[in-house]
Amino acid sequence: MRDAKSFQVFDLHHHVGSLDIVGGTKGGAGSAGDGMAADAEQRIAFMDRHGIAQALLMPSNGYQAPNGIADTRRVNDSVAEYRERWKDRFPAALATVSPLEGDAALDEIDRCIEVLGMKGIVWHHRFQGCAIDHLRMDALLERVRHHGVPAFIHIIGDSKLESPWKLEVLAERFRDVKFVALDAFSSPDFAHWMPHIARRHPNILFDTGVMVPVSHMIERFVREAGAHRLLLGTDFYSSPKLFSVPFPLLEILASDLTDGDCAEILGNNARRLLGLA
Repeated sequence: MRDAKSFQVFDLHHHVGSLDIVGGTKGGAGSAGDGMAADAEQRIAFMDRHGIAQALLMPSNGYQAPNGIADTRRVNDSVAEYRERWKDRFPAALATVSPLEGDAALDEIDRCIEVLGMKGIVWHHRFQGCAIDHLRMDALLERVRHHGVPAFIHIIGDSKLESPWKLEVLAERFRDVKFVALDAFSSPDFAHWMPHIARRHPNILFDTGVMVPVSHMIERFVREAGAHRLLLGTDFYSSPKLFSVPFPLLEILASDLTDGDCAEILGNNARRLLGLA
């Protein structure tokens, strides 16, 4: 198997904070102060063990928001601070807003791009209480288009709110916006859809977070859609521990893909997308 250190591996899918919706989490792992430092130590140790040079940070999902947009601002500020403190390993970060936060979400997109220097906006609609193609998304994506940054949207395999066809609706409405489908290979069924979706929508890229170990069809996807459409992501959370090894990375390294294709998937594509190349 190829060595990850032969590539400048860039992991596109790291969440800062706990997945509070999963039972048994303690929360607060990505918060400022000693908690943030402890989180970074754990995260960087994981990356070093597996030859991951850099990663893209994004907020955790399911964070408590009794104060609405104020809590979303707090979460985005925390992710931006994390990036700044360890920028050699985390050179870029994403912000989030809820489609249900009204016009305040538009102002927060502006602040995150213009003030915090975020490289895109991410949504995980199953945690945000609405479908991917909710009409409120139109205004948010208009603002994303104005700033010229990508929209990152989760399509986890067990959520009807995040069914891939709903992302297709948005990609059709906003053909000049670059979308990244996170968790695109999270079920064997989804894995068979992805080459077809890629052919229909050239403005969608696809990440490997939560990639299933059997029938993930990655090599077929590359044959049919091209290596330039695929991005390595592991879906790392501060807590709880969801896996011990970065399966998508190991699977791609062990695959029959060419070294050139691996280099694109494991880092080059992400750096180009984020303006880091």
